[in-house]
Amino acid sequence: MLLDFFLKKTPSVKLRSKWSPDLQKLHMDFLCQLTYMSVVAASGATVAEIFYRSARLPYIPARYFQRINFVARAFNHAYSEACRIVGESTKEADVKAFLLRMAGTLATGESIVNFLSREAEVASQVYSNHYEGSVEVLKKWADAYVALIMTSAIVTVMAVVTMIIGTVTVTFILGLGTLTVVVTISGVWLMYSAAPRESTTHSLTSGSREQNIGRILVRFALPLGVITSLAAFVMTRDIGWSMLVSGGFLFPLGLVSFVDDMKIEKHDLSFAGLVRSLGSVCQATNVTLSEALGRLDARSMGTLKENVALLHTRILAGIEPRLCWERLVIESGSEQINRGVRIFLDSLALGTGPGFVGSGVSNFIMKIALLRAKRKVVDTGFMWLTVIMHTVLTFLVVFVHSTLTTFAATIQTIMPTVDTSTLAPGIPAFGVYAANSVQMNMLYFMVVVVVTVLTIANAIAIYACSGGHIYKIAFYLAMTMIISGLVMLIAPPMVKTMFSVFA
Repeated sequence: MLLDFFLKKTPSVKLRSKWSPDLQKLHMDFLCQLTYMSVVAASGATVAEIFYRSARLPYIPARYFQRINFVARAFNHAYSEACRIVGESTKEADVKAFLLRMAGTLATGESIVNFLSREAEVASQVYSNHYEGSVEVLKKWADAYVALIMTSAIVTVMAVVTMIIGTVTVTFILGLGTLTVVVTISGVWLMYSAAPRESTTHSLTSGSREQNIGRILVRFALPLGVITSLAAFVMTRDIGWSMLVSGGFLFPLGLVSFVDDMKIEKHDLSFAGLVRSLGSVCQATNVTLSEALGRLDARSMGTLKENVALLHTRILAGIEPRLCWERLVIESGSEQINRGVRIFLDSLALGTGPGFVGSGVSNFIMKIALLRAKRKVVDTGFMWLTVIMHTVLTFLVVFVHSTLTTFAATIQTIMPTVDTSTLAPGIPAFGVYAANSVQMNMLYFMVVVVVTVLTIANAIAIYACSGGHIYKIAFYLAMTMIISGLVMLIAPPMVKTMFSVFA
């Protein structure tokens, strides 16, 4: 009874659906967990030591090993029996199958090293299949999203044409505007649901130089930007200036986050080569990590050249090596380097062969980096296509509305005293003939809403496709805001100039 009560009350992973962010993160964490366990097991550590260290990892699957440790120690069960008990109460299919297989392995006395090595390899293939499948779905939804956002412009043009050829009601305009918003938001949600979600930047209190600058900008620049954009709107009564100012204040934050994301991609590839070389040098020459660092060719370290030089200098200065490696993790800003360093140092401390550790960690990091490269192919094309489409669609929407507004003003100048009550039935009696009509005001409101929704939705869609740090969305939002602001400021004067030329 006590065991059943514990298994029910222990915090568990909430996996509500196949699109749950926790489930997406679980696949990545499960691969990292098995990589850690396989490398640690190669040191000759006992089963109890493997489970103890696995339960202390900051990953989602560690919760299952915490429960296994409790069952084994509190109820004096063998670890094979504890794995079976926890596995049977687990709802997540992959973890459940693994725990039950581990229970059988421990019960039969099979080598835990061979078992975990096979499971880590299988988990790597499973994660690759999940990730590549998500990228393929994302690619198809990216193509569909481009078609969906065109609906926003088409609906607005339909509203204008309908107003020209016949009388329309406020309800009709609101209905078209609502349809546009719903379609666009649905497209963004589908993009977000299809995209693989992963952690690229670590969550430590301090980070890389760009991450620290980003935190400062969030605290000071964003509040100042909100105040300034509101002031610009109050002074000019033009949403275009407000968007332009907001985009200008968001751009520095987005730029440093975008640069940091590009650096992390290169750091991960460089780190994979670094640990592989370190393991090989230590294995071949039987030297310490500090000596191996000094023997490595700096030209082979890629973007981590300066970071590794600082690491070696700090170790030679007598600072605790683990603290020096943790500083390397902080300065890199990469979550994969954070995980790789943890596996690397813990395994070497337990006595695993450096060559085996370096190869295992390098393969893990390289696998993730190559999968992200496949995603980047889709992301780059989609980003530029969406930016171009956003420019064209917002210009089309604002241009058509400005044309109708300018034409209405021209007609009002020509026929200022027309009595709309004497017009024949069926002739439109909106803003072309009546100044400050409700329909024209609602049309302007719909145009502003459509442009705003497109601005925000396109930025979120690009971020969902690319992934990375949450601050990187500021880069895409700044681009779409600046484009929308410039269009809303340039298009109306352009239309007025055209009418003045033809007048």
